[in-house]
Amino acid sequence: MKDIVSNCLLCEEHSLHVMGKEEAQIMQCISCGYVTSTKYIGPKETNEEYKKLQEEMKNWAVEKNDRIWIPTVITLPFGMLYPIDENSEMKWAFAPMVEIPEEEKENYKNKKGSYYEKRIDTDKATIYNTFLDGMVFINKQLKIRIQEG
Repeated sequence: MKDIVSNCLLCEEHSLHVMGKEEAQIMQCISCGYVTSTKYIGPKETNEEYKKLQEEMKNWAVEKNDRIWIPTVITLPFGMLYPIDENSEMKWAFAPMVEIPEEEKENYKNKKGSYYEKRIDTDKATIYNTFLDGMVFINKQLKIRIQEG
């Protein structure tokens, strides 16, 4: 099935990607960074998936057209783009994936009993005013990685 690109109900830009069928559909805006899916149909008061969200995410959630829209979190092998509260305003941050030094691995034990090799370094995050700015950075990073082979 082919993705459909349409106007976003929130930011009105022609950058809303609609993927999947009605029973399992995701709508992702590449411009404003908000996403919804069939799990987020209905009002906040009765939606079970919404109730599981962290408080900050609930504060940023928007109801529109009988759906709940939440900010996107994108995790990649080289870092993560996520919403962040900056002086009571939602911004976007990109935190790089870094190697965990041997002397710190004890702090990063996984469920299997071994240790993680890498972590997301939120202390070194770069803040962007818009989701699109963060996506431009990610796009540049992907191009560099492709060129490096």
